[in-house]
Amino acid sequence: MRKSAPRLPKLTKRAEFQAAAGDGRRFRSSCMTVQVLDREPDGVAVRLGLTASRKVGPATKRNRIRRRLRAAATEAFAGERASADVVAVARAEAIGAPYAELVSALRNALTKARAQRKQHAKPSGPGLRPDAPTEPTETDRS
Repeated sequence: MRKSAPRLPKLTKRAEFQAAAGDGRRFRSSCMTVQVLDREPDGVAVRLGLTASRKVGPATKRNRIRRRLRAAATEAFAGERASADVVAVARAEAIGAPYAELVSALRNALTKARAQRKQHAKPSGPGLRPDAPTEPTETDRS
């Protein structure tokens, strides 16, 4: 009997999906859109949510896409330590895409999300936005 990798924890509530869509960062590939929302470290690394709308095709096609994405995510996020909620929104192209491309797209999304998080984590003074000008402008001097 073959041992399979442990399944990733799932996003189950609509509010969790909406939080990732509203506050998370989006990454697009040819076969899916990935939404990544960072969480506070709580012992659970990555929680996965999968979506395939009726535009993708009939139920059998949508279920096959979700199975492929779930397997690709298990491989892509194996050993991942970053706490994040990841939602993959499938496109019809996902059914014919090579498996390696699915794994690569998911890995890239989490890698890019981590890079953006570090970039936005600039220290700022009290009451200053990270993108605020450091010198007073002409209107501030009057």
